[in-house]
Amino acid sequence: MAYAFEDSLIPPEAEIGFDIGIPDTWTQYDLSADGIAELRGQLLQAAGADADAEQMSRLNEVFSTMATIAQDSRSSGLLSAAGTLERYEDGFFMATVCVMSFREPPGHELDPIKLLDYIHPPSSTADEGTWLRKTVVELPESGADLCGRMYGVADYKLDQATGEAFRAVLMHTAFRVPGLDKRVVVSCSSPNVELQDEILQLFDAITGTAWFWKRLPQNTG
Repeated sequence: MAYAFEDSLIPPEAEIGFDIGIPDTWTQYDLSADGIAELRGQLLQAAGADADAEQMSRLNEVFSTMATIAQDSRSSGLLSAAGTLERYEDGFFMATVCVMSFREPPGHELDPIKLLDYIHPPSSTADEGTWLRKTVVELPESGADLCGRMYGVADYKLDQATGEAFRAVLMHTAFRVPGLDKRVVVSCSSPNVELQDEILQLFDAITGTAWFWKRLPQNTG
């Protein structure tokens, strides 16, 4: 999922970009309104006519959450997203990875660890079975310095009035973009909380493929 940043500080002939590897079987999503509608059709088709009521309820819940998050993310710097939906005899496995970009406020340094504090309110870990940890990770192959990371299991509030929530395994990793006053967050999530240890290992492996690249102007003199 490659992306080239647009910034007035980058010379027209140069580029600074970001890329991250996703598994070959995953799909890059179109998170426009039309893309979301098409994705819903794909999810329902994948479920099949013999899916039981519990599976369909969970699938509808997943789709509703994805649509809500996509709408929020498009206005919050979403660059790209990809994911997978696999059906097994005992249910579904679903996971997504989103890449978002944030610009530092003028005159302020946006610390990667502090940036993560804004992603989940305290209420997201208020109930039993939820937990989040924050740490610093070294990903030298990315080209960035020390990165901030938040991971665990949290509730995403779908309706503040009713308290309806969606629980997911999460891993957010925040990077400083080398050479620009921007931050990139790689946000991974899955509703399969019963597999949280294996999923966190998968998210760590995917995030470990992230890297920043730079193409400088060619010297034609």
